[in-house]
Amino acid sequence: MSSVLEDALAFTLGNEGGYVNHPADPGGATNFGIIQKNLTLWNAAHPELGFPGDVRDLTQDQAEAIYRANYWRWDAITDPAVAIKLFDIGVNCGTGTSIKLLQRAVNQLTVTPIDEDGHLGPGTLGAANAQDPAALMQALCQVQRDHYQALVDNNSSQAVFLKGWLNRAARIPEVNHGV
Repeated sequence: MSSVLEDALAFTLGNEGGYVNHPADPGGATNFGIIQKNLTLWNAAHPELGFPGDVRDLTQDQAEAIYRANYWRWDAITDPAVAIKLFDIGVNCGTGTSIKLLQRAVNQLTVTPIDEDGHLGPGTLGAANAQDPAALMQALCQVQRDHYQALVDNNSSQAVFLKGWLNRAARIPEVNHGV
């Protein structure tokens, strides 16, 4: 098991918390960052695991199992803090969005743009790993903030979440780079 993944789980669970069912959240009921829809899909694919049907009853260990299987795809990112940040964005915004935001951040730092297609291929990975990690982190924080602001600009009912989202975007994982 990747120690970076364990750090990512701790970072993200610190952002997510436990059960909430905010009426303005289009994802609906959520526990440890797992929405009901995704738990239902998980249970359909893995009935043998016996996870609860209601997200309210999901345990942290069960949420972590879903994260490991469905959200972690960052082993090829060489900087652990960047990998953790991308995982956290993926949990909050969807993994496709996290990849697109990575691509957008890379494009802010390079003269040779890459496609913002949401595909985590060798071009995206190579371009991301070629960036200065601190500069890439700052660019990721900025594109994450911009993404959240665009969500609110497109749907004012989401403004209730903006302060928390912006705080999340500003958080930078602390890791031991000697790992």
